[in-house]
Amino acid sequence: MKFFSDFFKAIVNCFKAFNVLFEKGLWPYMFIPLLLWIILWAGSMYGLFILAGGISDWLSKYINAESIPEYGHWLSWARPYLVAKISFLIGIVLKIIFWFLSGTFVKYILLMVLSPVFSLLSESTEEKLTGNQFPFSFLQLIKDIFRGIAISLRNMILEYFFMFACFLLTLIFPPAAIIVTPFLLFLGWYYVGFTLLDYNSERHKFGMNQSTRFIKQNRGYACGVGFVYSFFMALPFVAGSIIGMMFGPALAIIGGTISFLEIRKNNLPIQNKP
Repeated sequence: MKFFSDFFKAIVNCFKAFNVLFEKGLWPYMFIPLLLWIILWAGSMYGLFILAGGISDWLSKYINAESIPEYGHWLSWARPYLVAKISFLIGIVLKIIFWFLSGTFVKYILLMVLSPVFSLLSESTEEKLTGNQFPFSFLQLIKDIFRGIAISLRNMILEYFFMFACFLLTLIFPPAAIIVTPFLLFLGWYYVGFTLLDYNSERHKFGMNQSTRFIKQNRGYACGVGFVYSFFMALPFVAGSIIGMMFGPALAIIGGTISFLEIRKNNLPIQNKP
């Protein structure tokens, strides 16, 4: 199947990026996402944990064990525990939920805020691999920034929309989770890969509609690039997060550029009709 063939080709291209990253002198790009992530992560987690604490305190006033009688109620046995722990438990649950949302949100915030850096990395990669020169233009850089932000914002909204729709579906029909879970994984990878491949489309003067059609025709590549980015971003613990931020964006951007050049070299058609 073409999709899975392209998917694995993109993953291989992202790991080829290790050599490009160090041999072509692009390694300084590894540290910019890491620095920004530290600032964003610390700020977002601090704000969300304060919000979670406030919500848990508010809910504990209305969901409290005092309303449960000591005897005769099906939860009477848990009353002593609930009296002491209800606020704590609500806070923990909210913090876990907000932590998950924060991780997804920061993923897209990085793509938006770092769009000029990622655009320059993609351009530098192509220059070093092919010798093609792209003269610096401040006006073009501004256009790239706004386009990168618009694409990231669009993809974030679409991903959250599908996540919410799938959540409702699994509430109504729980067995659907068997299909919904892999669907949401590939959907997330596709939208991230879409954003990263579009830096190449912009540089080669593809309009938004043309770029969208081009990437849709090569969904496998987009999902593969997005998978590598998401894999590194999801590495656990502090050490994993540091490694992920250093390597994930850089490898995905370079791998996306290699994949774009591979597609163009193979002369895969770009359909301009709607």
